[in-house]
Amino acid sequence: MRLPPIVRSGKQVLLLAVAGLLSVSGAIAVGILLFGEFGQTEGRILATTGLLAAYGLLALPAAMLVDRRRLPVLAVLVLTLALAGALLAVSAVWRSSPSDAHGNAVGTVTAFLVAAAQVSALVLRRPDRDRTLVRWLFALSCLFAAVAAAMFTVVLWAAIDSERYGRVLAAVVVLDILAVALQPTLARARPHAITIPLRLLLESGETREVGVLAPDLAAAAADAIRQSEREGHRVVRLEVAERHQEPSGG
Repeated sequence: MRLPPIVRSGKQVLLLAVAGLLSVSGAIAVGILLFGEFGQTEGRILATTGLLAAYGLLALPAAMLVDRRRLPVLAVLVLTLALAGALLAVSAVWRSSPSDAHGNAVGTVTAFLVAAAQVSALVLRRPDRDRTLVRWLFALSCLFAAVAAAMFTVVLWAAIDSERYGRVLAAVVVLDILAVALQPTLARARPHAITIPLRLLLESGETREVGVLAPDLAAAAADAIRQSEREGHRVVRLEVAERHQEPSGG
């Protein structure tokens, strides 16, 4: 007897856990805002729920990587940093006077968590057939994110008070944002690509209809099959669902 998909697949546990964490945090925050008295304890509870929600959102790309069976090492890194950052931040909220080292540790873990979460989100966006320029931008964005996190860590622990250093750090952050923003923009501007609707019959008996942006039917079929295999499904039959759409670019 076959189990339901949600039972057969443990990959969804992380996604459901993040969704549950966000829901509980939101409910507690709303309850305090509407009915609580704003004392020290209520403020700490509200800060805790906000921190848990923030770190849960930063962990979401890792949960999606696990769900799609992509780069498990990166997913584990993001989840570990998110857990460590949440524990350090929440403990700082509940301590009467956290030390400078404690605050620096929170900032360091969070900086590298943001960088790792950015890389995870970009990996999720990338198709199998990116243009060379987009691939270079992806590599540069990963480099800029790592450099920015490292420079921010140096500021925290070495107490650097240099205007020039701050300008360089800000420039690296701007370059990182630019490299991140250009990737989906240039990927969508890929010339002669068309959206090809495909119907996939999986070995489990499930039928999926997907639209794949590709230059031709062969490339679309290959991309669809590879994506399904990464998600743990075997395609036994593939057919075009309907007529091809018009080209998306000149």
